[in-house]
Amino acid sequence: MSTNVCTPVMGVYIYNIYFVSTILQFQIHRALCERTGQFIPGDPSRPLHKCDIYRNPEAGRILTRIMERGSSLPWAQLLQDTIGETRLNGEALRDYFRPLEEWLRSENLRTGEYLGWSYDGDYCKFSIETAGLQVYGGFYNAASTNFGVTSFVTILLSSAITTFIGLRR
Repeated sequence: MSTNVCTPVMGVYIYNIYFVSTILQFQIHRALCERTGQFIPGDPSRPLHKCDIYRNPEAGRILTRIMERGSSLPWAQLLQDTIGETRLNGEALRDYFRPLEEWLRSENLRTGEYLGWSYDGDYCKFSIETAGLQVYGGFYNAASTNFGVTSFVTILLSSAITTFIGLRR
């Protein structure tokens, strides 16, 4: 690393590594749970958060293959060879926390909680219109947007790549 890089940039780089590793952790966990039959997408009797791969021979074989290869292959190729995926995908994170998300949604409806923040007029108007968001009764509400986990992951990965490239110079 260059000694010309300021400390905050180095900090962002480190946190980007944590972010990417968290996404990968959930993605690999979901793949292991699917392979062992403990998670079936769409089956409420087999949710991802209840999957336990501890001492599971099939999960152990897959993890061993991943760890044996280490950094000898590009990470995307290693993922393709072991779990059949080549891209980071935040859906595993959503699958894992889906029961919590559903509970929060129903609990907020039951108690009448408002989700969002106050709309403060012209200051936010341009960014709200640019993002295609809507304002209801003076409050911004993100429920009407299509900005999903995939979009969020894409933006975060772009910033991680940009930071990484900047640090390598």
